[in-house]
Amino acid sequence: MSHFTKCELKMTNLAAIKAALADLQMKFEAAEEHQQVTVRGYRGDTLKAAIKVDMGQYDIGVIANEQGTYDLVADWWGVETTKGVSEAEFKDQLSQRYQYHNVKQACEEKGWALEEEVNEEDGSIRLVVRKWVNE
Repeated sequence: MSHFTKCELKMTNLAAIKAALADLQMKFEAAEEHQQVTVRGYRGDTLKAAIKVDMGQYDIGVIANEQGTYDLVADWWGVETTKGVSEAEFKDQLSQRYQYHNVKQACEEKGWALEEEVNEEDGSIRLVVRKWVNE
């Protein structure tokens, strides 16, 4: 029997989560402000979330927690057996793209400009930023 299982991540930036999902070419629906979307699980079970990632028969939900971060919640058995994507694979892919967008956004907010972006052989991404200071 399957059920919803929570996967904790240290994600706080909903805009960066949405950008990461778009990068991964995931079909998702984000709730309007003060609303929630319905996430589908095993045998018609549902729960409410800020974002629903459509994985076919099952969904992955992005849910706010009491600590001010977001968790991934899904029937991971259902997602893996129908889409071939494990919880660890999804978490790793989303985490990397999330961190990329979160860092880029933070740099832009502080006035830093992206000068160079390099995709390294090991899969990491190196960003070089610069800020011009007038004296």
